[in-house]
Amino acid sequence: MGNRSSVAPAVPLDGANEALSIKQAFRRVFPGVMVAMFLAAADQTILASALPTIASSLGGFADLSWVVVAYLLAATIAAPIYGHLGDRFGRRRMLLAALAIFTIASLACAAATTLTLLIAARALQGLGGGGLMTLAQALMGEHVSPRERGRFAAYFATLFALSSTTGPILGAYLTEHVSWRAVFAINLPLGVIAAALALRIPHVAVARPRRFQPDIAGTALFSLSTIALLFGLSSAGHRFPWLSWQLLLLLAGALIGYVLLVIWERRAVDPVIPVRALMIPAIVRSNAVVMCFAAALFSTILYLPLYLQLGRGLAIGQSGLLLLPITLSMVASASVTGRIIAKTGYVSIFPKYGLMFATANALVLAVLLARAPTWLVVALTAGLGGGLGMVMPATQVTVQLAAGRERLGSATASIAVARALGGAVGVAIVGAVLFTLIG
Repeated sequence: MGNRSSVAPAVPLDGANEALSIKQAFRRVFPGVMVAMFLAAADQTILASALPTIASSLGGFADLSWVVVAYLLAATIAAPIYGHLGDRFGRRRMLLAALAIFTIASLACAAATTLTLLIAARALQGLGGGGLMTLAQALMGEHVSPRERGRFAAYFATLFALSSTTGPILGAYLTEHVSWRAVFAINLPLGVIAAALALRIPHVAVARPRRFQPDIAGTALFSLSTIALLFGLSSAGHRFPWLSWQLLLLLAGALIGYVLLVIWERRAVDPVIPVRALMIPAIVRSNAVVMCFAAALFSTILYLPLYLQLGRGLAIGQSGLLLLPITLSMVASASVTGRIIAKTGYVSIFPKYGLMFATANALVLAVLLARAPTWLVVALTAGLGGGLGMVMPATQVTVQLAAGRERLGSATASIAVARALGGAVGVAIVGAVLFTLIG
């Protein structure tokens, strides 16, 4: 698109449905999608502090990681399905459906009496949670003019960062003072509040040019391929050696599955993954950027505390607190980026220079890590976060503009999938290198 977007101050959504003003969008749309996004973001991290207590209560410590993995796998698979169904049947309607599934599954998690039941309920919860973030962002794109989407994308980035950071703190408080079951039970009133606020979002009629034909084969191919890929990457180096036949079989199966998916979706009447639309160069480039962003972010957040504990001798609490600078710098950077996009219309320059700045900080950190004082390590990681914070608001606006209103949900979902895959790849590669170096 060049360095400057071609967005207009406001564009009609369709026919009589026009983009809301900033005040209208903030009052009628943002509260509903904000609570939904908080639920999705916080639930990815809120269990971190409760897992030991859950293990002592339900047993099955060896399978405890599946409480987290089951949710992430299900949410990643569900994201593009919700995007597709939202484009077809209405995004507000599908958001309400996702909230219902998420809330009911939260009740099942709170009532689980065995670890197996908890894992199954978490998978169901992920099937609801996968739609919350995707549909929340698509709904803002549906009601806000292209020029102002950067501002709201910054709000989302800020909310996501703060929710992800406060999740473990909230989980620790509830587990210590109430019960680990309260970590799930708190979603019940929040889910009801989110649904009540979502009902205030203006209804937008969806054109249905033809009868809906469920893409069962495409859904199955995408689900199985994604499960194989994410499970393989998350298992590489510890559950399966890197060159083991099990890992190679999983990765080869995922590759074959994705190839078959592309072939099938090009011919499908109503594809769940609209391959032709998502192959628009701007969308392909943006998703590639998001994968690099997620690989850098998640590997840093996961392994920086480990280094600070093992390499610097810091306590667990201290190493966790030292993640705040990278989070806060991302929040500040995303907020400023969104405001500049809304004011000037510049879009594509931010991922470019943001990743350059993040890379420069990472290179300096790699060179000086062994002898740099801790304050300098934290400052460099904050610089890394500041650069990464410039990525998401711009890429969300770029993808939504390129896709058009009819494919807002599917395009937004592609970002969620790219973020999940990038995070898995980054964590797997960095983990393999790290554990190889330390033996």
